[in-house]
Amino acid sequence: MLLVVVVLGVQVLALLGTALSFVLTAFSAGPLAGSLLGLAVMFLIFAAGVAAAARGSWKLHRWARPAAIAFELLVIVFAFSVIGGSLWLGLACLVTAIAVLLGYFLPPVVDAYNRALEG
Repeated sequence: MLLVVVVLGVQVLALLGTALSFVLTAFSAGPLAGSLLGLAVMFLIFAAGVAAAARGSWKLHRWARPAAIAFELLVIVFAFSVIGGSLWLGLACLVTAIAVLLGYFLPPVVDAYNRALEG
């Protein structure tokens, strides 16, 4: 579970950093400032959701796993949409999403979730 939680934490930091960059860029963006601030809010909401899923996963809450998996599927779609324009960003997104998905399906993680659901 440590792999999953750490990678989700890295994704939260990336989302927060991106939101901050949108806010800073908005100061000099003129008419695009509103759109950038809207994107910043959206990324902050995503960061809060992923952080909650990471915390919930660490505590083996049943809702956290499907929430994180759904987010990672969105990350994979995003990765394929940007990989042509920004290879490294696309690959980073793809690798982190696959790491989380594989982490959730490792036998010890599945066993831990099953034990948590039974008890």
